[in-house]
Amino acid sequence: MSEASLPAGITAFDTPRIPASPVPREAGPVQPQERIPLLDVLRGFALLGMLQVNHQNAAGEALSNLIRFLFGGSFVALFAFLFGLGFAIQLIRAEEAKRPFVLRYLWRTVILAFIGVVHFVFVRANEILIDYAVLAVVLLMVRRLRPSFILALAAAWLVFSMSPAIPGGQLLTRVDPERVEAERVSTQLSTAIAWANPPAWCQIPGLTDAYRAEVCRHAEIVRAQYTERIATVRWWQVNSYIQALFMFLLGLYAGRRRLLHDAGRHTRLFVWVAVVALVFGVAGNALDVFGGFFAGKGIMLPKALAGWRLADGLGNIGLSLFYLSSVTLLFTHWRLAARVLAPLAHVGRMVLTNFFMQPIMFILVFGYHGFDLMSGIESWHNQLLINSFFVVQILYSRWWFQHFRFGPLEWAWRSLTWFRAQPFRLKHLAAA
Repeated sequence: MSEASLPAGITAFDTPRIPASPVPREAGPVQPQERIPLLDVLRGFALLGMLQVNHQNAAGEALSNLIRFLFGGSFVALFAFLFGLGFAIQLIRAEEAKRPFVLRYLWRTVILAFIGVVHFVFVRANEILIDYAVLAVVLLMVRRLRPSFILALAAAWLVFSMSPAIPGGQLLTRVDPERVEAERVSTQLSTAIAWANPPAWCQIPGLTDAYRAEVCRHAEIVRAQYTERIATVRWWQVNSYIQALFMFLLGLYAGRRRLLHDAGRHTRLFVWVAVVALVFGVAGNALDVFGGFFAGKGIMLPKALAGWRLADGLGNIGLSLFYLSSVTLLFTHWRLAARVLAPLAHVGRMVLTNFFMQPIMFILVFGYHGFDLMSGIESWHNQLLINSFFVVQILYSRWWFQHFRFGPLEWAWRSLTWFRAQPFRLKHLAAA
């Protein structure tokens, strides 16, 4: 969730290569002409994958398993890689311009944590932004290490966290899904009771009885929903921290090596990564999603795999690296694929705003709080409706950047980071 995009109508084959050492300029956010087109395409692609995972509650069992197999935690891992890569790009630009970096990045991270808290409490039970703000501190601690040391550190962390022979391996044991579901049902019941019975402890002087009851009822609903969010987060929080830190370090390594600055020069590497990652990704996700099927057939699995400690982590990481390498190869070596993928850059350029917009629109338009368009729709039709909204996101993102320099949340984030309002409308830039 940092810097990079593709102007409208331009493909990877039309853009000049970014020099390794750009001319230093006045301190401030990255300029549109400095962006790396491939990175915005990858961010848009990752957001498309997150959409499949976060909004498929109405999917049937077959479709749900397919979504878990293809997407699952793979796109969360892909986002983590891109975050680490964005950190490396910002670090390189600050070093080349001889600008202070640590304090400003820490302040930027504090702002991101605040945005994450707002998203978690008021929008959706998803701690991804808070996780990134916390783990960003680790990137600051290892930023001066040589790339080879960073890669070795990432590998050591992955081996340590997934090994069932040491205490760290226990961190990847999943929570019992039946217990999590029971907690969720219980909190939903609390919410329903709160609607009908405002709490007796609520005594607010100066309010009418009807208004006081409504205020207290809302407070109890917020409390119940917050409890539900906590129960949901316990399902994946520790596991996501482990995978995210590995992908952060891997993204930092790729950024320091400038692997995606000019991806065409590293074709052989991306091909090898795609092949190896696909093998691990398919095997890991097959055991993760269909492990119960193997057990039912009497197939004995190693304890680590049966407990999903290795399968879940390797599946998510493997498929995320396969998607990353495949999109990179397609975008840089196949003109038709580049033109098909190019619209994703519009969404990726304002990925933070679009990340917020997805749950808000599904609550207000598709969910029971709004027009309830998904009620009674079959699972495959539901998935079609979800993806049609992503097409809408591409269209309004493309329109937005014909008039504005940043997405709304991106503009606020950068303005707060640099302690001054950034130019927003394109006509202001032209006038300047």
